Amino acid sequence: MSPPDAADGPELLAERSVLGIFIHPITLLTGFFGVGIVLAAFVYLLSSHQFTRENARNALNWHLSVFLLALVGLVTFVLGADEWTTAAGETISVSLLPEPLATVFAIVGGVLLFLSGVAGLLTIVFSIAATFKAIFGSAWAYPFTPDLLTRLGRLRRRD
Repeated sequence: MSPPDAADGPELLAERSVLGIFIHPITLLTGFFGVGIVLAAFVYLLSSHQFTRENARNALNWHLSVFLLALVGLVTFVLGADEWTTAAGETISVSLLPEPLATVFAIVGGVLLFLSGVAGLLTIVFSIAATFKAIFGSAWAYPFTPDLLTRLGRLRRRD
């Protein structure tokens, strides 16, 4: 006698797709090279399967948020930098902002870069959790993630 859920196997793939499950580890492995955002965007835009689109959307929102956090942190930190050391050990003054403001920018940029490092470590944990949630049939939204795609869609509709 066969188990009662032996016939559920093919029906399972009608509800979820393999790409919808593996989009999280794929973007995790390629995200450190900057390709994860592009891959998640392609899967989100080209997939017709709702489960795959939801998972790609969640991964894309997270990786885009982490990228933007790191970018804003880097730009803010560089704007606040007032001295750089060259490879020869020579110090160059590159103050772009007045002194009190430069210090504030450097501190805020340093904090944002630290937070982007923490977010990079959380990417590993969140991608693993999202993969397991997708295996069990749900599209897990990454915590602390703004829905950037909805906001971008609203901006596009206003034009």
